[in-house]
Amino acid sequence: MLRVGLVGAGNIGREHLACLLQLDEVRVVAVADPVLDLARDLANRAGATAYADYRDLVGLVDAVWICTPTFLHAEQTITFAEAGVHVFCEKPIALDLAGADRMIAAARSAGVQLMIGHVIRYYPETVLLKRLIEEGELGEPVFAFGRRLMASAVEKHAGWRRDVRLSGGLAMDSAIHEVDTVRWLAGEVATVYGRVVHADPSYPEVDTDFRALLGLRGGATGAVEFSIHMPFRDWSWGVVGTRATAVSPRRGEVRVARLGEREERVIGVDPIVDPASRVNQMMLAENRAFVESIRQGVPPPIPGEEGRRNLEVILAIYESSREGRPLTL
Repeated sequence: MLRVGLVGAGNIGREHLACLLQLDEVRVVAVADPVLDLARDLANRAGATAYADYRDLVGLVDAVWICTPTFLHAEQTITFAEAGVHVFCEKPIALDLAGADRMIAAARSAGVQLMIGHVIRYYPETVLLKRLIEEGELGEPVFAFGRRLMASAVEKHAGWRRDVRLSGGLAMDSAIHEVDTVRWLAGEVATVYGRVVHADPSYPEVDTDFRALLGLRGGATGAVEFSIHMPFRDWSWGVVGTRATAVSPRRGEVRVARLGEREERVIGVDPIVDPASRVNQMMLAENRAFVESIRQGVPPPIPGEEGRRNLEVILAIYESSREGRPLTL
């Protein structure tokens, strides 16, 4: 039985707990959050013990799920890794590459697993897009995109997310998913040309619109879009290939259209949340994958190095915007 600790009792921690409780080979024994009442609430659901200080979990757990704000990831991951504890860390891996490197080195030195929570790879829409590419139905990828456009005032975001010193920026916190999706579907990023806008005068340091054109090593082009100024919500992914195009509007479906054909094919996929249990099935899948990597002693599907690469791309997009020129990675 794997003894698991949960660090961070906010919304993401709550969702991970619901998933961990579905795994027979896991026992959640401790929950830590500086707001002890939040920790107690989740701990009570699991029959676990609540702690205010995450360091109290050292010696009690075999693996830990870190669901805290980004600025805490490096310190917390290193603390647990050096104590021989396997670490699942929510995205982004860290605020900067130096922090990510220290996390990866600590896990490698201690011989423990480190996985980063880029859960979009487990969404059924994304899995289907990946399969269509691998089976050759789309031909060679020419263009891939990830888009997250919404209407969401800066002031409605959590306080730490509004402080770029703690979050890195709204796009780093959210659009890093789209960077990972484009990389996973169409290939590694070689060049970036970014444009970042800070359009809220009350929060001049916070990025409200974030767009980038990505040159991929295989020759395809990628694009990432993020905005909190879009009243028509659009959260979608897609791949244009030499034979066909596949796009998911994230409504439980993927639309496929072939060149020269007038009709498109709509392929339905399973819902994200199971209607009966109300558990996010994609988070459940990533949690199960991490547990299996620990049990089998093999690298996790999304190791720290993958999280670092996504962070490198996001940081380069910010830098490209500041310098007004494309950058080579």
